[in-house]
Amino acid sequence: MSLTNDTEPNRSRRIIIVGAGVFGLSTALHLAQRGYSNVHIYDYQPYHENSYACSAGCDAASCDENKILRASYGDAKLYQDLAFKAMPEWRKWNEMLAQTSASELPPGLSPDVTLWNNCGFLRLSSDRLEESEEKTQQNFPDEMKHTQYRVPDESRRRDAEADGVPASKIDPFSRFGRGLRTDGVLDMTAGFVLASRACAFALHLVSKLGVHTYLGPEYGMKSLIRQENEVTGIVTNDGKEHPGDIVVVACGGWTPSLIPEIERLVETTAGSVLSFRLLDDRQDLWDNYSPEVFPVWSWNMNSYRPDHEDIAGLYGMPRTPEGVLKVAFRGAKWTNYSSHSHVTGRPLSYPKTDVDEIPEEAMRVIKTFCKENLPDLLDLELERGRLCWYSDSVDNSFLIDYPPDIKNLIVANGGSGHGFKFLPVLGEHVVDVLERKDTEYTRLFRWRDVPDRDPNGLREGPDGWRTLVKQRMVGREAWKAAKA
Repeated sequence: MSLTNDTEPNRSRRIIIVGAGVFGLSTALHLAQRGYSNVHIYDYQPYHENSYACSAGCDAASCDENKILRASYGDAKLYQDLAFKAMPEWRKWNEMLAQTSASELPPGLSPDVTLWNNCGFLRLSSDRLEESEEKTQQNFPDEMKHTQYRVPDESRRRDAEADGVPASKIDPFSRFGRGLRTDGVLDMTAGFVLASRACAFALHLVSKLGVHTYLGPEYGMKSLIRQENEVTGIVTNDGKEHPGDIVVVACGGWTPSLIPEIERLVETTAGSVLSFRLLDDRQDLWDNYSPEVFPVWSWNMNSYRPDHEDIAGLYGMPRTPEGVLKVAFRGAKWTNYSSHSHVTGRPLSYPKTDVDEIPEEAMRVIKTFCKENLPDLLDLELERGRLCWYSDSVDNSFLIDYPPDIKNLIVANGGSGHGFKFLPVLGEHVVDVLERKDTEYTRLFRWRDVPDRDPNGLREGPDGWRTLVKQRMVGREAWKAAKA
């Protein structure tokens, strides 16, 4: 049912949110902004101490140097619209952070750091435009189309120069100068956000708004408290019970192992990430990979096929303020069937975060691309390789709803590798779900059946080729051999 003007929600209900990543933080933020006064957020990671930093051992998908912020969504117009709605909110966060005294901020944050950098997003392919890009260009609002520069079009390259866009952003790999076949679009509405810092700032905001936070190993959720088909709270790792009128579970890749009802709708998968730190004595690299002259980029993002030794499914970022440069491979979504459902017994993919290596196939793709397009990186030491674990839904759309036939439980999941950009705005729609409002977004995110089409390969299970047990894992030594 949907709320009417006569049905005012009880904003004093005790609401428990499990998970302090993007979905949980945004939900807490919008609950507080909508007047809910009894909101409690739990997470096993001590984010108040480590500021969501990967280098401090944080392993949730929301913990990252940076994430792409873009509205390129093909024909998924509601996601496109939500991304455009998020962008001005990110600008407001930039302003809020700049106006906050350093003494008021938690560790890891300072007023001189820009969370959202509108440096542009160059989406390239080795041949013609990918189908998703063609749909994006068709569906972008007319008033935004001047920000889209088709890179092989000489007139549009001149337009970019006239608009003050550095030539290096439209051809950062010098492919035109080398006569290499390339197509794509430089999208100057897009860029990146400093992800871990953004989460730390959101945690700061919700705390100021009166949300109660419980962070650390003892506060991880051990189990739900269930009475038949009704959820009445959670049990944390320290064995304590915490009653709640509504429980929102937003645990990313860990959720399928906690909520059996979503096992068939969400699978935990990983992308492969390599991070390089620029040396202090290489000012040329600091300059060349600065977001002022170097864009976010992707390469053949939807074209990877493992049986063809493709160089595809890649993306990368400009350097961070600390000089960290990231290149990632998401063409193959790795799985790790190390857990089993405690209800059905079916094998479940579960995050494996205790490795500093990536599958050899991912390393092959990244190395081959860098040899042709980013040879500077071959001279750098690999600082870290890691797997970033996401929760992929069956159709890449978020799953935010009450599971059927269960009272007082909301699952907020299925980020599918594209949820971070919505941090300032997503919670509005989670609260609409909580209040049982019927909107175009609550319908988009609602519980659904498994579709006939299987874009994420969830039906493969442990027999699929993407499982980690079938991969040879490699790390720093493999990168050192990249020049060979």
